[in-house]
This record gives sequence, structure tokens and C-alpha cells, in this order.
Amino acid sequence: MINKHLILQIDIGNGTQWGESKTIDPIRKIFIPSVKKYCEKFDYDYLLIHESEYEKKYGEFDFLATKFKHYSFERYFHFNNNYDYTIYIDNDVYIFPDAERLPEFNGLGNVREPEGNSSRIFREINNLDNTYGYFNSGVTFCDNLTAKQLSSYMIQRLEKKHRPKGKNSDNMLLNEFIIENKKIFTEIGSEWNYMPFLANSKKINKPNFFHFVGIMGKEIINKLQDKNINIEVFLNKIRE
Repeated sequence: MINKHLILQIDIGNGTQWGESKTIDPIRKIFIPSVKKYCEKFDYDYLLIHESEYEKKYGEFDFLATKFKHYSFERYFHFNNNYDYTIYIDNDVYIFPDAERLPEFNGLGNVREPEGNSSRIFREINNLDNTYGYFNSGVTFCDNLTAKQLSSYMIQRLEKKHRPKGKNSDNMLLNEFIIENKKIFTEIGSEWNYMPFLANSKKINKPNFFHFVGIMGKEIINKLQDKNINIEVFLNKIRE
């Protein structure tokens, strides 16, 4: 029996958190299509969310810090499904044409963020020692049971207005889930969510998924366009 994979992305309204059309254009013309091509290559099902289930069901965007952060939360309305595996990928992620097939995994899998302000806040607010990583929610791997569990957990927190400590974001929420569910969590390699524009990031060879995460990622997308530099050419050069 062949396991069925769903790869899920979100592009709501003006482009989730991206704002400027200059930044959104390559996301829609380069990054999202790269994920679709990856799905076609390996016969993964693909779903791009354009409408906010949160807004339909709950109205006001009053759970997380900003309206745009709620769009990242949208994924959890779609994790309760019949797929063997659900993989969420932020829309500012580019997948290289020669990227490997998804690895086998169980439970929940995320990539650790490089050490920075978010990891410091997370450990301090939860009284954790330095061995605890802070994991990026921009690429999230779940098996069926975990996807359902994560969906239920997040929607219950929303309904109870049980906000995360520290930063009021979906990323912090996921890390709190990981603390409470260590047995089903596995750290995955950074080749599946390479974040070289974050401070303290370590260079790796041949990443599969390249993430333009954060303010710096957005600025680099804009600078490349200002200088008429082809983004895919740029990505392949820094990957060499």
C-alpha cells in the first residue's frame, strides 16, 4: 500500500504576511510553483489555501499578535484529514528541482532555528535550559495521528484564548506543543528548512527546501528584484 502525502500551503488575501506586491510576486511566480512541481514529481497531493477558515468560523482576528499571524494558523483547520502524512510549507520556501523525496518519519518533525532572540525568549519564559531548541514552524512534518492531535490542540487553544507565552505567534504555539509532546517529536535536518538569512545560521551543502524567513528574507527578495537579479539563478549560485 502506498502512503498518501498532502503538502499544504497558504496564500490568503494580499499574500499572508508579505504585504508588498514586489515581495509577493516571486512567491506566487517562483516559490509556490516550485512546491507544486515538487509534488508533481513525487506524486504528492497539493493544497493551496486561499480562504480563511478562521475568519469564517471565529470572525475577529483577536487570538495572535496581528491579523497576518492568524493566516499562518490556518493550517491547523486542514490538518484533520485522511492523509497518511501532512506536510505544511510556508509560501516563502523555494524547493530546488533536484530536491530529494520526503524522508520517512513518524510523529512530528521540525527544523531547529539558529540561536537568536526567539530561542532566548522561549527558553526564558518556559524556564528551560540551553539544551532546548526552538523549532521553526515554516516546514512541519506530521503523520496522520499527530496531524489530528495538533489540529485539535491548536483549535482548543484558540477557543479558550490560551495564547502562547513570550511572542504571541503560531511559531511559539508550536514550540509549546513540542514541550508537552516530546515523545512524538523528532528534530529533522536543516536541509528540509534551510534558513541561511537568520543570524547564526550554519551553511550546509545542497539543501532541499530554502526558506526566506523573517525580515531579512523579505529584504533580500526585494533587493534582488531592485537589481534585476534572477532569484532562481541567485539561489543556485549560493547553493554551490
